Amino acid sequence: MKAIVVGTDGSSGSHAAVQKVIELASGSGATVHLVCAYASKTALERIGMTARQDSTDLRGVAADVLARDERTLTEAGFAVQKHAREGDAAHVILDVVGEVDAELIVVGARGNTGLRRFLLGSVSGKLAHNATKTLLIVQED
Repeated sequence: MKAIVVGTDGSSGSHAAVQKVIELASGSGATVHLVCAYASKTALERIGMTARQDSTDLRGVAADVLARDERTLTEAGFAVQKHAREGDAAHVILDVVGEVDAELIVVGARGNTGLRRFLLGSVSGKLAHNATKTLLIVQED
């Protein structure tokens, strides 16, 4: 295996996904591509017409999440490339999968249930319907 894409968002589910990659692919020589998507600004935020006062650097938050998981994976002996991108998480992950010709996608299960899952969908659900590569959805322990 030459390339594995791991979706991460700093949650315990994404931490479980990183741990599962270490468990399953140690010694394989695979490069792990860590992907963290962050939300884009709304149209009102882009033109400065919002009541929101605090400005959160979402790209910086994504970079921090990636750095933590990068440390874990490099300590386990993996080569790591980081991808912090604006957009829908499932779409961003699939874009990176195509760019690096990954053979495996690994994400954590979030555990959204009921109406929340119906209204928001889930990254793992979207990936299950759209991925053309092997997808591993990891449940938290």
